[in-house]
Amino acid sequence: MLEPLLLSKLVLIGGLAVWLSIIVLNNARNFAGGAAAIGLMMSMRLFEEPPAIETPLLSRRVTSPSWHKAILGLVLAIEIVVALALWAAAYALLSALNGSIAAAEAANGATFALTGFLMLIFVMAWGGAWFAYYVKQENAQITHFVLLCVGLAAIIVVNLPVG
Repeated sequence: MLEPLLLSKLVLIGGLAVWLSIIVLNNARNFAGGAAAIGLMMSMRLFEEPPAIETPLLSRRVTSPSWHKAILGLVLAIEIVVALALWAAAYALLSALNGSIAAAEAANGATFALTGFLMLIFVMAWGGAWFAYYVKQENAQITHFVLLCVGLAAIIVVNLPVG
């Protein structure tokens, strides 16, 4: 018999795997655009737009396009690893659905992958906080906090007992 909760866990993890894989493809295909977006945050140029904000935090600005590309490369590498972990977790959940492995083992793999997902989001949020993105790019911070909530909720769901 098909276990609905286990199927829901598979859809959740598989959905995150697909979503993050699309992000990876987008960042790889439009690397220059992604580096420019990161550069906008790291250079803190938006602080100069009206109303301009003078703050000692501007001493942190990084205007080197090489650094912007390096940071995007790091984020992209983390995204790839986490996407692969999510795909592996989705496969484990599929295997649990057909009885090949225990549901608890699949949940452990999914929890591991989701921990990587949380780490990815924290890396982005920490970088944004360093460059005070909450001042002029508050939507990015809100997105990061929403993604943290999604990751935490997913960890709770994948660890609900099956059966």
